[in-house]
Amino acid sequence: MANECGVSLRRSSLSLLAAVALATTAGCSFSLGTSDPPADGGGTGTIASSSPSADNASVSPQVLEDSVVFLMTTVTGYVLYPGGENGEYVWSDEVTAVGSCTGWMAGEGGEIMTAGHCVDQDEGRSALISTFLSDYDVTEEERVDAEINWTVEGLKDGSEIEVQVMTKQPNIDGATISDWIPVQVVDVLPFEKGDLALLRANGLRPDSQPPVMNVADEDPQTGDSVTSIGFPAAVADVSNTMSIQNPSFKTGTISSKQISPRGVAGYEINADISAGMSGGPTVNEAGKVVGVNSYTIRGESQAFNFITDTADLRRFLEKNGVG
Repeated sequence: MANECGVSLRRSSLSLLAAVALATTAGCSFSLGTSDPPADGGGTGTIASSSPSADNASVSPQVLEDSVVFLMTTVTGYVLYPGGENGEYVWSDEVTAVGSCTGWMAGEGGEIMTAGHCVDQDEGRSALISTFLSDYDVTEEERVDAEINWTVEGLKDGSEIEVQVMTKQPNIDGATISDWIPVQVVDVLPFEKGDLALLRANGLRPDSQPPVMNVADEDPQTGDSVTSIGFPAAVADVSNTMSIQNPSFKTGTISSKQISPRGVAGYEINADISAGMSGGPTVNEAGKVVGVNSYTIRGESQAFNFITDTADLRRFLEKNGVG
């Protein structure tokens, strides 16, 4: 795993926005949240553009809600760690890490977009090690050393770990995926290369597929108003655990466009996005997607939040024959 991302920023100062519920063996559990409407938006009014260059159509938040899906990721495997009597490496018991992200419908064939780090194998490896270490009192340096040097395997000897993904929608008017269904991981750009992933919910009937969200034809400009949508884990922590919470709508503006040391473009926004909102759409005033919720910077007194690049998103979908 790369240990740097962004100008003069260590990877440890960045917070990817997937929410991980740590668990070991088969007894893992996680909190899904409430079916009550969020206090910070959604359900009424419209998102409409006053920009001459934008689409004239206005989009109801209800339509956007209907397009967003909750994603649950599960990674199971074994960790090789220095736990023998003389410090020799031994295999752990079975370890399972469960996480949550947000996705949105991108194609008529059941295609779902999310953030690459939500389903990337390297991030799954890190999640397994973090889950294993949650039972121990370790320093940040020891944790980083473990991620660099320890070995992780899948359930079969010598096999790679697999990230399994399930999806469902909250119990809201317009929701069509009312039961958990598995989704296929089609293509992944890892965090350092663009942080995009395409999934596919195979077998959805036309009457059971959520409406598709369209990507903006034009790139956003600094100062443009945007709305970030997703399922923040902090809301789930204080909500009814028997159902999935409604998606939250967080408004703000485009603060800047930035280029990483690897040449990857992205946008800084001041809309408040947090863990669990990874992969959710950030839309312009016309309700068109301008980026995928990606990461925030830890340890700052104000919010520095980032989404993926609009043009990169268009190219990624076109490469996979979507749209």
